[in-house]
Amino acid sequence: MKKAAFLLFMTFSFCGAAFAADISVSASVNSNVISLDDQLELSLAVSGGGTNLPDMQLPPLPNFTSHSAGRSQNISIVNGRMSSSVNFRYILAPRAPGKFTIPPIVLEYEGNRYKTEPIEVEVLARGKAPQSSRPEQVTAPGGQENKELFITATVDKNTAYVNEQVTYTLRFYQAVRLLSNPQYSPPSFAGAWTEDLSSGNYSTTVNGRQYAVSEVKTLLFPMRAGKLSIGSASLKCRAETSGGSDPFSDDFFNNFFSGGGKTVVLQSEPLSVNVIALPAAGNNAAGTGAVGSYTMAATLDRNSARVNDAVTLTVTVSGTGNIKTLPAPVLPDWPDFRKYETVSSVNTDKAGETLKGSATFKTVLVPQTPGRKTIAPVSFSFFDTAAKKYRTVATAPLALEVSPGVAAGEPAQAGKARQEDASNGITVVTRDIRYLKPITDWQGAGGYVYSKPWFIALNGLPLLLLIAAFGYTRRQARLSGDVAFARRTIASKTARKYLKQAKSLLGASAPLEFYGALSRALLEYIAHKTNVSPDGLTLAALDGLLSARGIPQEDRQQIHKLLEECDFVRFAPAKI
Repeated sequence: MKKAAFLLFMTFSFCGAAFAADISVSASVNSNVISLDDQLELSLAVSGGGTNLPDMQLPPLPNFTSHSAGRSQNISIVNGRMSSSVNFRYILAPRAPGKFTIPPIVLEYEGNRYKTEPIEVEVLARGKAPQSSRPEQVTAPGGQENKELFITATVDKNTAYVNEQVTYTLRFYQAVRLLSNPQYSPPSFAGAWTEDLSSGNYSTTVNGRQYAVSEVKTLLFPMRAGKLSIGSASLKCRAETSGGSDPFSDDFFNNFFSGGGKTVVLQSEPLSVNVIALPAAGNNAAGTGAVGSYTMAATLDRNSARVNDAVTLTVTVSGTGNIKTLPAPVLPDWPDFRKYETVSSVNTDKAGETLKGSATFKTVLVPQTPGRKTIAPVSFSFFDTAAKKYRTVATAPLALEVSPGVAAGEPAQAGKARQEDASNGITVVTRDIRYLKPITDWQGAGGYVYSKPWFIALNGLPLLLLIAAFGYTRRQARLSGDVAFARRTIASKTARKYLKQAKSLLGASAPLEFYGALSRALLEYIAHKTNVSPDGLTLAALDGLLSARGIPQEDRQQIHKLLEECDFVRFAPAKI
């Protein structure tokens, strides 16, 4: 309990920090073409990583009559990261037909100046119906047009070659606040190599309704021909219950602190991709399995060496594709060299939603004969999906100057040795054989060596090492077989890791991540100590766990209060 009290003290010591967050502003309209009989809906949005977002005011618009249609706030949580936005809706009634420009709307906040892009609007004469021109609006899947929460899953291609990149995208649409972190269960990608991309957040309009969208992307590389089946993804969350046309008008405290809201489980539709086998033989490039677009280069770590010296050949394959599964290039037969095993390393980059990078292959070569040697080009073949054919790239030939080495057992020349001695300032006085004479009474200087304390201690060292090894082995065996013991062992270390993370966020303008790290430190510590999962651990269940283990009520109340304060800062809107 002393460790728990220490962690509690460390956690409370951070809770008074103040933060600031970068923001962005945007403006949008529900249509760029309306008639004089219609009204225009203008939305102003302020988004940022914090919860204390400023208000945005509409300037005078001489060509429109305007009035406010309400204010709403959205807080979204994806993978433990929170972002918030405040939306201001205005109804604009045009005064006359024509083409007008809604000027940039400026917001000054904490010494910085933000502004929206201008918006062009065309107002037609009365009685003229504008063509439908709602730009870039998403259509919700069947049966979900009026849903407050829904998810969609898509792939960027329905047909792909073996080992060709396919991008799977899951989007979570929310029009109400969440009262807890969503629990995402990805689908099954059996039969494909996967690489996760970073998630993203943005806002969009679906059937005239504003949604905050969280996007998760996964790169898939099918490993065999046939049908690649992608299962259903699921997402479980607890959201507030909307009580009117404005989904953000409910009282936050009533939902959050009274355990209100509703639990929603969302599932995406399963998908499939038709995977085509790579073209068969008829090209000597077939058979490597590499797919994408690549270049190749080779270098030697030196330009000259002696016979039997080790020289490192480095071959680098760079480009776009499944870098991690690239095979090592086949080295040609070099009769003048002895080759050793190739060692590889991979460096990947997922920027731009495409897997790219480089694979490096290092091979040690040992020249066997002297002379000027040429390292013949190394080639590498791959299937180019854009051109739908195999391509082969090759390195440039490399030159190596090999000089004769010193033969085994060959003595150094005496004249050369004498010359080196003279150059070092050593004068040879005489040369003769000096016999070694043993000391017959060497033990008289300090007694026999086996009677020395250090010798006795040294003999006991193997026994101590054996005892230590036995203890270490037993501990490792218990850690492997006793999950509860293993979790109790790492409880303090895990909590310190999150506290260190929170300390680093103290002045980094990241309040949500800061309080999330504090909450995680305490929950992870208690969960490890009690051998329960920290996910979905409610305050009531937590109090029951602590009470069952004899934790005093005063300590339980402190823990309860701390977690409530952290959740309040993380989930509460900037203004109620």
